[in-house]
Amino acid sequence: MTQRTRRWLWIGGAVLGLAMAALGAYFLHVGLEKSNQLAGISGPFLSLIGIGISTVSIVQARSANPPAQSPSRQTQHSGPNSVNIQSTNDINIGNNNKFGGR
Repeated sequence: MTQRTRRWLWIGGAVLGLAMAALGAYFLHVGLEKSNQLAGISGPFLSLIGIGISTVSIVQARSANPPAQSPSRQTQHSGPNSVNIQSTNDINIGNNNKFGGR
């Protein structure tokens, strides 16, 4: 995290904290009934804004870290007739061994 990003996060947190304190003082001033009405009206809109912000965040995170193109592969031998093969892209596990000596 750069110094500039850290500074903006601190400024944003301070502004948000002051806004919450001011909103609490306003609700205390107007009374319980009026503050309940205002919170009931503003709640759904703030929820939609939160969903929008989280959607943008998910899209940005997915575009920043694309999946690896080359598959990872592991092979493990645990006995004379046993092989365990694992790969990631197509999720192949095992080598289709048949049990029962056939």
